[in-house]
Amino acid sequence: AKGLHTLLLGETGVGKSMFAELMYQFAKESRVIDEEAPFIRFNCADYAENSQLLVSQIFGVKKGAYTGADKDREGLLKKADGGFLFLDEVHRLSPQGQEMLFTFIDKGTFRPLGETERLVSSEVRIIAATTEQPQSYLLNTFTRRIPMIIELPPLRYKDFSERYYLIELFIKHE
Repeated sequence: AKGLHTLLLGETGVGKSMFAELMYQFAKESRVIDEEAPFIRFNCADYAENSQLLVSQIFGVKKGAYTGADKDREGLLKKADGGFLFLDEVHRLSPQGQEMLFTFIDKGTFRPLGETERLVSSEVRIIAATTEQPQSYLLNTFTRRIPMIIELPPLRYKDFSERYYLIELFIKHE
């Protein structure tokens, strides 16, 4: 009812982040989501060295789930309720984190890290972005589970008039 989960593919610098924000703006303008609906951006690469912390950032954590988890913490999936969660460099999610994400995509519910009983629900559209090649082993799972896939071509594949238009747009924007 509020749009499809989407996977954005493309090299670094093609505008995946900007495209995700435009999708969010369009959803607001089309009144698909509320004017005050959140747009939360999260780069999975920032926590790639600590998969547990990465998963807890997205899904939240129950007190005592791991050393240092001294209180229950709400994750980004809950904070984005009613809006969009943009997960950049989603290929950096661990297999456990990917499975949790796919369960959320399938069911609309998730368990915070360390939670064994309580299910949390959230009405969120996921926009996942990656620089991985569409045919890579890792992306096979994503492309099977996320219904909308948009590949953004690099600037060098655009014709001169489109490049000129973009440069003009960026200069005006600055």
